[in-house]
Amino acid sequence: MEAFATAAELGTRLNRTFEAGAEIEWIDELLADASAHLRSVIGQEVFPRTTSEYVAYPDGGRVDLPQWPVVSVEAVTRDGGAVEHTYRPGFIMVRDDAPVDVTFTWGYAEAPRELARLACVLVSQTLLPLEAKIGLTAGGLSSVAIDDFKLAWADAGASSGMTLTEHAEKAIRKQFGQGDIGIVEARW
Repeated sequence: MEAFATAAELGTRLNRTFEAGAEIEWIDELLADASAHLRSVIGQEVFPRTTSEYVAYPDGGRVDLPQWPVVSVEAVTRDGGAVEHTYRPGFIMVRDDAPVDVTFTWGYAEAPRELARLACVLVSQTLLPLEAKIGLTAGGLSSVAIDDFKLAWADAGASSGMTLTEHAEKAIRKQFGQGDIGIVEARW
């Protein structure tokens, strides 16, 4: 999957220029890791925009669409013929429970700015320990002293790796995840 931010965007935020070649490849890999972490927190892919086709098995006529945000439902078919359906945010309704083929488009055309920012934040918080050559799992770093070089941890490394606060995780789940999209009863 495509990262939410680029090395150039991270460089702008940090007022830093990354060297072409190996350094940019390294930063791109870290941004991909940060984006994967954000996707796991959200519980959805969300970016880039993608068209998917899958076989769905309605339950009471309801077919939940597996990705969010839904841009459009292109087709609902069975044995090559169109199936009448009603779209509601996050799902479609069909008349029966026989399997259907669903083609739909989902995701943002551009990475949402907040997710790009958070990907940069996650990479930024890993750069200091990486550049100090102490590895990827140096979470909980609370202070750095330059004279007589010293690093100190507030939580004994409990926040190791790329982490967000619980509040930040809840906020992005609410903003970019499916959340409570509601249940609408279809009437035929």
